[in-house]
Amino acid sequence: MPSQPTRPALAAARSGSPVPATRTGTSRRLLVRGSLAGAAAAVTGAPRTALAHGAARRAAGVTLRWFGANAWELSFDGRTVLIDPWLSRFSTTGPDGRFDPATPLFVDRAAIRRHLRAADLVLVTHGHYDHMGDVPQVLEQFPAARVVATQTHAHLLTAIGAPADRIIWARGGEYLAFGGYTVQVLPSLHSLTADYRYFAPGTLTAPPGRVRTVSDLVEGGTLAYQVTTADGLSVLNIGTANLIERELRGLRPDIAVIAVPYGGATHRYLERLLEALGAPRVVVPTHHDEMDTPLDRPVRADARVLRSFRDAVHRVSPRSTVVEPRYLEAIAL
Repeated sequence: MPSQPTRPALAAARSGSPVPATRTGTSRRLLVRGSLAGAAAAVTGAPRTALAHGAARRAAGVTLRWFGANAWELSFDGRTVLIDPWLSRFSTTGPDGRFDPATPLFVDRAAIRRHLRAADLVLVTHGHYDHMGDVPQVLEQFPAARVVATQTHAHLLTAIGAPADRIIWARGGEYLAFGGYTVQVLPSLHSLTADYRYFAPGTLTAPPGRVRTVSDLVEGGTLAYQVTTADGLSVLNIGTANLIERELRGLRPDIAVIAVPYGGATHRYLERLLEALGAPRVVVPTHHDEMDTPLDRPVRADARVLRSFRDAVHRVSPRSTVVEPRYLEAIAL
């Protein structure tokens, strides 16, 4: 997140449901995850080497690049697909050291200009600020890009400046054909807090009157995506630690980018996910860093969390290779 913390003013989620308060303080990342127990991890070592011998022998010139949280760039065949491109990474910690849902929204335009080189398509998994908050600026920077989002996300995006005619409305279940690649839009679920709540839930049937704080960007439904290139290489993104198993069975992605699980509110999330996918050849953790630190000074996830993730993946899917992403470093597929 950006270097400067923002100021307070908390409104309840637009659905009318209260935003649960954190007991531990600190960031929204910990609020959503609940606890570090039973989490996840990855293999250290050069990502390029790990993947070169793994999933992607068929493809050349395909790369993945991570900007922290669930922000990804997938580049192939002269095309660029962005997933949840949030680079602003501002602090949501209030003066009392707790997560402050009234934090004003902020866009770090300099970071977006510096780190994003191209965009043909933007995929939004859900409406929270750390997934969707920078999308209007991304669309402004890349005038030919379009964005896939739910109805609620579309209303929120137009309220914060995105052009309505560049938003592709989706519900989950769509199988979209673009020039030289396809995108499967998959219904999914947001992760749960330790006390079985959703963070900032809510849906909209019209654009809201105003969107000013992080709590104004409500979830609005959650989607997952599988992008498949012309030569058949497939990359799946599960951007938050929950799933609908029946929507994933039979996908068989080459690369599965999977949100790291925290806490035990969702029964066997990681195990059920890997079983549904049939042991993907490469697994990459996502949304596991301390996300309210800027990209030039990022804070990595707890090593125990990553080790636990790696161990869990290898226990359930021993043939999978786990690759830990490094900020801004391209992983050659």
